Amino acid sequence: MVRHKVIEPSRLSEAQMNEVSTIYHVYHDQLRHTSSKKAAKATMHYCLSGAHVKTEDQLASYEFLYMNDYFWELDTVLSTQQGDPEIPLLYRVLLTRYSKPLTTEDLNWLQTLSFSHPSLRCLHLFTLVYAYYDIKQYTGLDKYVDECYDALLHVNEPLFYYYMKLRFDELLFQHYWKTNNLLLAKKYIYKVLNTDLSPRKHSSMNHNLALCHLYEDYDLAIGYAYTGLSIAKENNLVKAIKSIQNYTIPFISAFHRRTQNITTPDPVETAHLAIAKGDVKTAKSILSKLSALTPFQESYLGLATSDRAMLNRAHNRFIKEYGDHFFAQLPLYYLERINHTN
Repeated sequence: MVRHKVIEPSRLSEAQMNEVSTIYHVYHDQLRHTSSKKAAKATMHYCLSGAHVKTEDQLASYEFLYMNDYFWELDTVLSTQQGDPEIPLLYRVLLTRYSKPLTTEDLNWLQTLSFSHPSLRCLHLFTLVYAYYDIKQYTGLDKYVDECYDALLHVNEPLFYYYMKLRFDELLFQHYWKTNNLLLAKKYIYKVLNTDLSPRKHSSMNHNLALCHLYEDYDLAIGYAYTGLSIAKENNLVKAIKSIQNYTIPFISAFHRRTQNITTPDPVETAHLAIAKGDVKTAKSILSKLSALTPFQESYLGLATSDRAMLNRAHNRFIKEYGDHFFAQLPLYYLERINHTN
């Protein structure tokens, strides 16, 4: 597909667009004449070039900077631009979330807010869902899904709409993944991957695809994990490198008992790898020292000790505490494994 066509609204969506930001015009024109990377950089400079007075220009500018990983630049703009303090409020939350997950207190505060502008209302709803996901309440979208669909229909500027649609597809992917509806989850993650993504987002989507394939195919799972890691390394994405290298690759390897040359500095995944190698003594030594076990850790210890009650408890905890039906299968796989070996 021609790059500039990607950000254009469909004919159906176009009917709701009664505002067009200058940022959209600049980015659209850049995409017509140069590469995605150069177009993003030129548009970033335009976003920083002066005060954008109109609300739609401000919002499109903030959203463009955020979704293209220009976090330092966005922070600078938020600190220097004057105007309605309501407009940058949610972007301050999102920037904070990038370095530190939102908490229950943050969620409670976000629930007290309301916005009349259609774009801000849409972003606010998505931010509420992000907060639920950050506190590992994966049923968060259930509370807002109808409102999200409605809010998206009222976003009135094409570039902001493009990014809101991308955000919503990501949320729907997470929703269907965690409810273990993998056909729909993969539908939405491939929709996201077929757009112009920032390196961080591109790495993250491959990382998620790796985990989606955990139970069904080792080669696909580990392949997507290494693709995500490669993108992260190419772009010096330190958090993503650590997450994939130290946790996800060892996790997939331990689950499939393909552990040759796999190591990690993380003690819990070291225990998981030890179990896969048959070294349950080391695994029990590590896991028994933990004061409170997560459902993942309880699954590992249940496997190491062949404790069926522990594995069943871990299964129930994934569902009741997190609403995570995908990873709730992990202790069931391990329960089946010990039933076949004992």
